[in-house]
Amino acid sequence: MSKDVRVLAVRRSATAIGAAVLLALGASSALAAETTFAGYTDGCFGLGCTPPTTAGGTQTTSFQGLTYTASTFNSTTSNGFLGIGSAPGTPNFNNLGSFFLSTSPFTTYDGNFDVRVTFSAPAGTSPNTAIFDDVITGSVSSTGGGGVYINFDNTPKSFTFSDGSSSGSFTFAVNDLSITAGDRVAVTGTILSSVSPVPEPETYALMLAGLSALGFIGRRRRKS
Repeated sequence: MSKDVRVLAVRRSATAIGAAVLLALGASSALAAETTFAGYTDGCFGLGCTPPTTAGGTQTTSFQGLTYTASTFNSTTSNGFLGIGSAPGTPNFNNLGSFFLSTSPFTTYDGNFDVRVTFSAPAGTSPNTAIFDDVITGSVSSTGGGGVYINFDNTPKSFTFSDGSSSGSFTFAVNDLSITAGDRVAVTGTILSSVSPVPEPETYALMLAGLSALGFIGRRRRKS
């Protein structure tokens, strides 16, 4: 085999290795770009109250005819976006809890409610819990008419995480809601995440192999 043929073969091998590195990096990024968020919620009525940390979405609390039932969630982003807002259920799942408003007459509702969101995934979330405040207003008449408006503080809260395979940050916000007497409504929220994947050892090995091949080609060129 002539020297030119050998150099061409090495160049082709280096090109193939470089392409493999790019594909591996792209695959690693694609896999790590989406993140699964899991956790649970708790709540409490009253100005300045402190919600408990009851895991499993089993907590319930009531104020007059308004009852909050906690929830768990476990869902994955798409293009860095996750809406947590499945319909209320028994038990609740993939929402931030639910409110039920009875038809019992209460002239007016004027108070506060706080919901605590605790993250169990992704690993390394900091802080792993946050409290969102709201103001409750509304009225239920003697005939069961009317309703309640729950006005949450919608300011997104910021979090960071690092689980060993990826690291990043996300913001989380809770949405306002309205309830008609006799109805049950889910509390919903939004997550926007940004992830930086950490390359796997195999990717590092491919990268080093590609760089070594390119260096070899450079040395052969200088010698020739």
